[in-house]
Amino acid sequence: MSVPQTMPNILRIIEKPLSMGALSAAIFVVVMYTGALDNRRDYTKKLMSVRAELSILGCIFFLAHTIPYCIQFFKTIDKVNMSSAFSIISILTILAIIIMLPLWITSYKNIRKKIKAKTWKNLQKLAYIMYLLIYLHISVLFLLWTKKYDKFIIYTLIFGVYAVLRIRKYIIQNKKRKNN
Repeated sequence: MSVPQTMPNILRIIEKPLSMGALSAAIFVVVMYTGALDNRRDYTKKLMSVRAELSILGCIFFLAHTIPYCIQFFKTIDKVNMSSAFSIISILTILAIIIMLPLWITSYKNIRKKIKAKTWKNLQKLAYIMYLLIYLHISVLFLLWTKKYDKFIIYTLIFGVYAVLRIRKYIIQNKKRKNN
């Protein structure tokens, strides 16, 4: 995927982060961490006020990244020489898209208002599965396919710290519920 020479320079600047998935990953990291941070903090409140919009952007950029690769996967699915790493990455991506679509659609306020709060909240728990699938996708990409171990370590730290913070917040919230 390359930007034609007639396109504005800004598109050339975002082409690689968009096509490589870095832009959607960066947005999803902000969305993830926002849910793991202390809700009483001012910075968390500010992030929470735009979290739905960030999710929508993350999904749009995720689809812009994944759709060309999914098309390539379906074009080469019957080829004998398709690497197992590419197959695994493609399957993880397809599963992530299936989970992401209802999350994306219900991030729009006008749609969210039509859903019962409890139903919406339960649906949003699928985001954890999507985050895991994205991490597995990244892991297979950097460990098995491109052998970029430094990038794998960076993403593992990002997702690992998130997991610790989110589990910590869950434990704190459960203690508060039990005490009330």
